[in-house]
Amino acid sequence: MSRTTFIIFTLLSAFVFCSQRPAQPAVRVFDYEHVLDSSQIKQLTELYLNHEKKTTNQIALITTPDFGNDSTIEAYSRRMFNLMGIGVKDINNGVLIVYSGTNRQGRISTGYGTEKVLTYEIAQNIIDSIMIPQFKNGKAFLGIWNGSKAIIEFLERPENKIKSP
Repeated sequence: MSRTTFIIFTLLSAFVFCSQRPAQPAVRVFDYEHVLDSSQIKQLTELYLNHEKKTTNQIALITTPDFGNDSTIEAYSRRMFNLMGIGVKDINNGVLIVYSGTNRQGRISTGYGTEKVLTYEIAQNIIDSIMIPQFKNGKAFLGIWNGSKAIIEFLERPENKIKSP
């Protein structure tokens, strides 16, 4: 084998080896308020990633005791949504759930593609009728879990498929 052939073979082998490393696990749950245990974080992450495999829609959750420099949960969720880049580019099919037990607030933010299907009114109904009753009973995880399931069940209906603009 010539020196040139050996170098090319070595470089190709290194490229193949490096490109076949296992993918890093996707982080979808950011529990900054520390209201979830590791098992609950795992359950939510699996729920969100399974939905993503079925639909390409990306869902993430942030729990937070405050909104940082933002004065409202709406401003905070919009900033975090954009910062995290949730959703597939050109489809804009992301959903961000924000929960703040300290501030007694919750929010479901959507990408531009998602909001055509999961409207503000539908998202607010999920918060008001499914999530808040659990939050009022001190069951943060159950409210987040049931709300997440409702969002996913809604988005997985065939008529609610999010399409490219």
